[in-house]
Amino acid sequence: MIFPKLMKFTIFALLFGIIHCSSVCPDGYAMVLDKCLMAIKNPMTHSQAETACTYTGGTLVNIKSAIENRAVSQFASNSGINQTWIGLFCFDNKNPSKCFYDDYSGTSALYDNFASGYPMVDGIYGGCVYTSTSGSLAGRWVSVKCEAESMPFICEMPISTYDASCPHNYNDFCYLKSSEMPIATGKFGDALKICEAQNGSLVSIHSKREIDYIKSLYRDQTSIRTILIGAQLVLPNLYSWTDGSNFESFDYRDPLSSASNNDNKCLFMDISSGLWSSGTCDYIGSSFLCKIPLSVVPTPQSEILSESNPSDFSKCNTTFLMAPGEFTSYGYLSTDPAEPPVYCTWKIVTTGAYKMRLFFTDVNTYNPIYVYAENGNEIERVRYSSSSVISRSNIVNVAFQASGRPGYTGFKAVVLAY
Repeated sequence: MIFPKLMKFTIFALLFGIIHCSSVCPDGYAMVLDKCLMAIKNPMTHSQAETACTYTGGTLVNIKSAIENRAVSQFASNSGINQTWIGLFCFDNKNPSKCFYDDYSGTSALYDNFASGYPMVDGIYGGCVYTSTSGSLAGRWVSVKCEAESMPFICEMPISTYDASCPHNYNDFCYLKSSEMPIATGKFGDALKICEAQNGSLVSIHSKREIDYIKSLYRDQTSIRTILIGAQLVLPNLYSWTDGSNFESFDYRDPLSSASNNDNKCLFMDISSGLWSSGTCDYIGSSFLCKIPLSVVPTPQSEILSESNPSDFSKCNTTFLMAPGEFTSYGYLSTDPAEPPVYCTWKIVTTGAYKMRLFFTDVNTYNPIYVYAENGNEIERVRYSSSSVISRSNIVNVAFQASGRPGYTGFKAVVLAY
């Protein structure tokens, strides 16, 4: 009677081993359940830890079930870590539905393991979350001020499909740099043919994490400033990826980049900033990147999280505007009356893994636009178009008092994760 049970267990173990033998984690990472995890024992503040994880396209570990919570806690404990940051940031007291995962997958509304009374973000508390591996709070989550403490942490990267011939393996795709191939540069049509000959296409990009990963591939190649990516203009302001994936699920075009030249029908990624700008498809000196699926192509996950309460297109007096997005002064472009004399504030946020870039693409105001850090300190006063401001954390506040004077039409701004 014991034999059938033993047989079932053996078959399950063999299948489990086969599945994981076909999977791979980046160097330095260990496979835990369906995650790749790496323990960093050097204590860091939350922002330092986030930066360390995003350096190669990862985030702080995201925990979304009781099984994952136990596994992460055990992994941390086995690594000699008593407390670790996790990839969750909270914006409201005792409300897990306002705690957002760093990988843009949503909130902890469906599962959380906060200690009693948490999360607390006001006063002496804060929105950054950590978990303990021992003591009375073992496995429980606690929120604290992000920079008030330093502790070890765990980074997470996605598991990928194993391929011995792949030089850069990430999230079930193989990435091939043109500098590693016989033809190091080429115009769009030639680059596309080379990538298709490898059973792939010019790279399509679908998340901020993928942006971070691609940037890491070129970190040591200082001679390369931009790379050609797999997008082409099909209609005015409408691009399409050459691999057929959805362009609208993620758009990281530089809002300050001019697209007035009708010959600029291709997109190039700046490997320093990650932003995309338009350029000619016929430039023969373009470095490029191929992207080859290693398994069934997954549906790219959108990074657009909408949590705003707009009163009109301006989103005036929004208390929770999740990046990416855009906002304007009240009555933007109005000529009758010009620049309505309305006072507006905006609280703009992104996940805890990132800061933000605010691009002021059109400014025609009498009064300046004030940009404040999370703690209320002024970062900058914006007076001109084509200005950009980088936040100091994942929360930024903007305030503007319109003058009501004739001849002024207001402002428009775009915000992206940084």
